[in-house]
Amino acid sequence: MRSPRGSNEFGPLLPRPRADDPVGHGYTALQVVRLAVWAARECRWVNGMDMVHRAETAWEAITEHLQLVAARPQETELIAIGWKAMKAQHYQDLKAHGLGGKDKALVSRAFLRYWTSASAPAHSHEDLLVDRIALVQIWAALTPAHRQVLTALAEHDDRRRAERAVNMDTAAFTRTLGRARRAFFALWHEGETPSKMWGYDRPGARHQNVMYLVRLRKQRASKRKAAGMVPHQGHRPPKELGVPNSELLARFEGGETYASLARELSVNADLIRARVNKARTEKGLSSDNRAISVLG
Repeated sequence: MRSPRGSNEFGPLLPRPRADDPVGHGYTALQVVRLAVWAARECRWVNGMDMVHRAETAWEAITEHLQLVAARPQETELIAIGWKAMKAQHYQDLKAHGLGGKDKALVSRAFLRYWTSASAPAHSHEDLLVDRIALVQIWAALTPAHRQVLTALAEHDDRRRAERAVNMDTAAFTRTLGRARRAFFALWHEGETPSKMWGYDRPGARHQNVMYLVRLRKQRASKRKAAGMVPHQGHRPPKELGVPNSELLARFEGGETYASLARELSVNADLIRARVNKARTEKGLSSDNRAISVLG
């Protein structure tokens, strides 16, 4: 892989590996560093993120991916993994520094939490303890029905299984779950304006990204190959009309239209047009071949 445009091989981002040790699936330490640097330099949507921080984040994500994935990924997939990690890290950095949200004039709680912890002489577990105590107090204040649906969703990790567990239909479960969440947020904010509902109930295997689906398709293809299954290749056989293409061409040249032929054969007019064009091409090639044979 070539170096990123406008830079030397590594630049000041990542140090050159002392040994080109294997990392996984045929990729070496040197290749992983190159891919991470490439991903960092070519990423245009995290401009506020330090370049070294970008490269380190991409390197960590790519290395971890090579250790966990079953099939050998392509270089483009690894670069995409680095970009995704940088985007997620950049978003977390903004939230931690209080720069997230629509109203930039407001100081977020994450901002206070970050800088209070950073400026303290020692790390404190106060926030974690407060959150845990608040959760216990709010849980006790919820109604039994609200606790039931929240517990079912947490245990089964799936809407349908949770509905069956509490013996509710979809409409009743959705309605009760929405009320339970709104009640929880109202108590969590202690009289302040509760935050809006966010997120989606897409846990487990249903919450997948594009690269997961690409890897899954490759894994299935490898399993089919190992099992000796030959995948179907090529186009589907042409549809039989019961009339040769040469006859269609002759009838079209005799004055019949594509639409009339299509109605007679119960097919689309575009199919008739394609067959007529094919017959015309074959007729021309046949004429050329006869002329060549005569001249020869």
